[in-house]
Amino acid sequence: MKKPATAILIFLLTITLVNAQKENKKSMAGFNAGISVPFAEFADKKMEYYSGFAGAGPNIEVDFFRYTGKYFGLSSNIGYASMFFREKAYRSEYDRVLLNYGENTVKAGNYHVLKGLVGFILKIPETRHIEALLVFQAGCALSIHPGLIVYNSELGKINSVTTDTDWSTMSNTGIKIHYRLTEKYGISLNYGLNFTTPGFDDVTSIEGVFFLPVRYQNINVGLVINLK
Repeated sequence: MKKPATAILIFLLTITLVNAQKENKKSMAGFNAGISVPFAEFADKKMEYYSGFAGAGPNIEVDFFRYTGKYFGLSSNIGYASMFFREKAYRSEYDRVLLNYGENTVKAGNYHVLKGLVGFILKIPETRHIEALLVFQAGCALSIHPGLIVYNSELGKINSVTTDTDWSTMSNTGIKIHYRLTEKYGISLNYGLNFTTPGFDDVTSIEGVFFLPVRYQNINVGLVINLK
């Protein structure tokens, strides 16, 4: 899976670079940053199989749009998000399960997701310098599960997960609102939903791997540039 996913990502990056070099009066680039907020199982704080204990964190994205008509267009996206692991909530669950036997300590890193996507847009024609885009994309993502260690003062180390990575397919849907400041520059408000399900190694399980539904929403602000 990793080799084909790597080839797909390289292909997506190539599309972005090639399209950006073409002279097209209806081409635009966007740069935005903001916060990534996990939801569904990825944000669950209960000790269950699919729970991710993920918390909000920063993200940054680069977009390229090529309008092919009055209402349609093509898009590509490269993005990175880092989301915190909720150590306090995870420790509380161990306190509950162990009936407060001993003192538990949790040490964990952050979740990381690097994505490359392509897709199409449905565009509402500009009105009073404002235009809205509905975005639908698919591609691949490199997800990184943080290293995790749980110690109990009476039992010693009771759980550990090593840092692991996996390539997986990803889908995205969202809306972008652009407000033109000048003929060339504008500001943007962005909202998007991201979905991927990477598989991570787990030496303690029978299968040797667990699949984590990674679901998060991006709320960003940024800059758009007309590539005339």
